[in-house]
Amino acid sequence: MQSSGSHSGRPDESKPRRVTDLLREGFDSFSRSQKAIARYIIDHLDETAYLSAEELARKGNTSSSTVVRFAQSLGFTGYPDLQKATRDEYRLGATARPVVHDDQLLFLVEEDNLTRALRTDILSLEETLAKNTLGRFNQAVEAVSTAKQLMLVGMHEASIVTRHAAYVFDLLGLTTHLVVDSSEANVARLVRLGPDDTLLAVGFRRAHPLTVSFLEKAGAAGVRTVAITDNSLSEIAGLAAVTLYADIDSTFFAHSLVGPLSLVTALAAATYAKDRDASDARIKEIRQHVGESGWLR
Repeated sequence: MQSSGSHSGRPDESKPRRVTDLLREGFDSFSRSQKAIARYIIDHLDETAYLSAEELARKGNTSSSTVVRFAQSLGFTGYPDLQKATRDEYRLGATARPVVHDDQLLFLVEEDNLTRALRTDILSLEETLAKNTLGRFNQAVEAVSTAKQLMLVGMHEASIVTRHAAYVFDLLGLTTHLVVDSSEANVARLVRLGPDDTLLAVGFRRAHPLTVSFLEKAGAAGVRTVAITDNSLSEIAGLAAVTLYADIDSTFFAHSLVGPLSLVTALAAATYAKDRDASDARIKEIRQHVGESGWLR
């Protein structure tokens, strides 16, 4: 993060500050548009963490260029840096407050990388749990567990989640179709889906266009739809009949998938619990046919 002359009047630059601290400190000196943006960030920190500059501008009744310039006036290189700082502040809260220095955004964490990564994943699981209601989850379980055919759609990093889902639901006896590319065969399978089938789509941030397309076409055909995504502004969140939310933030370069993978595990566990005897019998039969390697035993 760049140094900015606008910070010369701030008390004790060496001390860590949250984004909300910076906004409150400078609020009186902001223009009307900047005050509207600042007020919205302070009041909706969780939502701002996932808003684009254009979306935040609409919330503040101003322009995206004003949002970008405002972020720079706070000392950030641009809006993405400000957005990341708000996301870090919202996620980690008082346990590991993000700090704003003149040159970069750092964390006050005196832990080794192993501890830090695992503790962040613990926070992700807690947030994933908080984002979902039991009622919504049960609706998703019903749609998945009773599906005549279950199509699992996820591109790029989301394919890791859908591949795991295909594995566990295959073991439970569901007829699954895994879609991780745009092959013509996958389109043919989509066309054959009907009201007794379910499409489970996984996508994060701005979901892959193919995932959005499959979800739209399935919904139009009367297929039951479930989505796993990270925020309510995702395109697929508004398309699915049931949406489950998973936190995917991490403290390093790659997203954490512990949240969405845990949601899949929970869906599988609930499906298994609906008929334990039948599930146990099927899994036992599968493991008896594994062969000499016996890696599933």
